[in-house]
Amino acid sequence: MQRTNSDAVNRRFFIAIDALVTYKLVSSLSGFCVLHGLSPSRYREMRRQFGLTPKEGYTARYRNMEIETLSILVANYPISALWLLTGRGNMLTKKI
Repeated sequence: MQRTNSDAVNRRFFIAIDALVTYKLVSSLSGFCVLHGLSPSRYREMRRQFGLTPKEGYTARYRNMEIETLSILVANYPISALWLLTGRGNMLTKKI
């Protein structure tokens, strides 16, 4: 169950990354992180709590997605900022 808006944004980030992997726009979460100078270990840890299959009872040390990461996602990939931040509308800004 999502408790806060930031929890929901965190979860949508991982949903978007999984979609980008499916569409072969990124190789993996770690590949996305390395490509954009982010910490793969930070985001792998967050995925355990907020990903598609969260680990029951796990609490990540990191609670919030970095704004730079969200900006990278919407600036470089067809991910809707409106969807990412609010959950409204379509995830993708164009058909892939």
